[in-house]
Amino acid sequence: MVTATKKKRPMKLTNDNYYSHDTDFQYLSKSVFAMFENCEASAMAQLKDEWKPQPKQNGQPDPLIFGNFIHSYFQGEEAHKDFLEDKDVQKEVYKYGNPEKGFKKAYSKSGEATSIIDKLGLNGRFNYYYKPQQPESKEIIVTGQIDGYWWKGKIDSLNLDKNYFCDLKTTKDIHAANWIKDGDYNVKTNFVEAYGYYMQMAIYQELIKQTFGKECLPLMFVVSKQSVPEVANLVFDRRNPDINYLMNGAMDKVKELQPHIWRVMMGEEKPKECGKCEYCRYSINDPEFILPTQIEV
Repeated sequence: MVTATKKKRPMKLTNDNYYSHDTDFQYLSKSVFAMFENCEASAMAQLKDEWKPQPKQNGQPDPLIFGNFIHSYFQGEEAHKDFLEDKDVQKEVYKYGNPEKGFKKAYSKSGEATSIIDKLGLNGRFNYYYKPQQPESKEIIVTGQIDGYWWKGKIDSLNLDKNYFCDLKTTKDIHAANWIKDGDYNVKTNFVEAYGYYMQMAIYQELIKQTFGKECLPLMFVVSKQSVPEVANLVFDRRNPDINYLMNGAMDKVKELQPHIWRVMMGEEKPKECGKCEYCRYSINDPEFILPTQIEV
């Protein structure tokens, strides 16, 4: 495991090493930050390759590979072809993991992935802002420091000439109620806040500014994973006071929590167990006695 202090410039990122855990121990990222928010013990076990989340048993597609299937399609023909050559991807998308047997139902011509791709193809704003960009404008790596800590990000589609960037998301239902913790209370909100997308867009905006010296407008194209998909075109316009407040608040949260997360990653502090996630169910086998009233919900 390679580590770096927060002040030292980390190793250079490439498409080959971007997702490696070596670089995860040198750069923070939105995905790693979210892992620590959910459960520090699980995050560390995954980063150290000591544990992996168990595959879904209900026949549903793997959400990460499913999302990347959609992303790579709109990245370009060559990128999609390269994506489908990965052994783990083939195991997920093809029957029996064999390309000669054809796609599994979710990825077939009548499947969920094709339905989403076709729906996005009907979205005029998606076609104008996202789709026309050349492959070299897709999956752009950006880096920078937030309060002295190095961060990395990968931009789905970046247009520096017109000062905007695009992010493509799939979600179960655009209008579904989501619940987040606010102190001792559960608060109902939409998927954008629940999944930390204000934070992601604020981080990406800052990293693009540091990498290219340009202030870019975040655009997000969302499509639901329903039998009849729905699309939503979102603009994170800071001129709107509510959007500016939420993005600033998300960045404040990053600045507040990142020192502790970094110390845990560097082995200076012990990771905390959430006690409820899949990893904790796997690893906690002899828990302390608690009162019935202490059970968390």
